[in-house]
Amino acid sequence: MNYLILVVLVCIGELHGLLFGGSNKGPAWDTFRMTWGPNPLSSQYFVKQPLTLNEALNNGFIEIPGQCNGLFLGQRLVKNDDPAVILIYDKQGTIAGMQLAVPDVFISDTHYKFSTQKMFNRDQVLGIDAHLLTAYFVNPLTICSTGRDPSSLKHEGTGTGLWLQNGTDPIRDSIQIPLFESDLSQTKWDKGLCFPSMGKHYWYDNRADMNCDEIFPSFLLYNKGKLTGFGWTLIGKFEYTKRTEFPSLATVLAFRDPVPTCLKQKYQETGGFTTMHLYFNADTMNLLC
Repeated sequence: MNYLILVVLVCIGELHGLLFGGSNKGPAWDTFRMTWGPNPLSSQYFVKQPLTLNEALNNGFIEIPGQCNGLFLGQRLVKNDDPAVILIYDKQGTIAGMQLAVPDVFISDTHYKFSTQKMFNRDQVLGIDAHLLTAYFVNPLTICSTGRDPSSLKHEGTGTGLWLQNGTDPIRDSIQIPLFESDLSQTKWDKGLCFPSMGKHYWYDNRADMNCDEIFPSFLLYNKGKLTGFGWTLIGKFEYTKRTEFPSLATVLAFRDPVPTCLKQKYQETGGFTTMHLYFNADTMNLLC
C-alpha cells in the first residue's frame, strides 16, 4: 500500500511539473525557506523568509551596520538577535543571499579546524565576534552595483544561481554552483543520499579516507535535475538557535557514500553535528526522490 501511495504521488508530481513549470526548466525558485523537520505543516519547519527588504523590516528584522563593506556584499538583516539567520538584500532591496554566523564563544579548533577552512570568515554580528558562512543567490557583481528590481522576483524568482563565498573577497572568492545536476560530473561534488522531503544531497570531495578537518561546511540539494536548495553542515553541536537541525549518528553515516572513516569518531567526540537545510522550492511534489 505504501508503495502504491508513493507511485501516485510521483505521478501527481510529474503532472504538476508539466502544468506549472515544465520538466526542462525544473522546479521554480519561488520561495526561500529554512530548517527541515519531519512535519512540513509545523511552523517550526520550512520557515518562510522575506524576499524583499521592506517585508523583512515589517517582520521585525533589523539592519546590521555596514553595507557592501568589502568583506561581504549587500544589506544584511537579523531578527530576534539570532545570528544563525542573516538575510542579505541587494541595492534595490531584493533578496540576494544569506549567512549563518556561529559566535566565537562556541568555536574551537580542537575537533575541527575552523581557522583554516576558507568558507568561514570572521566578523562581528550584534556586537559578538563570530565565524560566518555566506551564500549569494545572484551574481555577486550585481548586488551592490545594480541590484534587481523587486518585480524580477516574479520572473526570476528568489535568485538566478548559487554562489558560495570561499574566502575574504566576496567577488573573487565566490564559487558558482552548477544550476543543473547534469553539470556536476565535471566537479568534485559527490552524490549522497536522496531523502524524501529533503532532496538529493551532494557533498564536496567526499572520500572514505578524508580527514574530517577537510569537510566542506556546505552541501547541495537537487530535485528533478535542478538545484532547489543547499545547506550548512557544522562539526559539533551548536544549540544557540532554533533554526538548525541535529541529525543522529545513523543519519550522518547514511547520507554519504562512501562514509569517511573519521565521521563516527568525530561525531562521538563533539557530541553531535549541526545542519541547516535551505530551500528555493519546497513544493512537496518537488521534494520526492
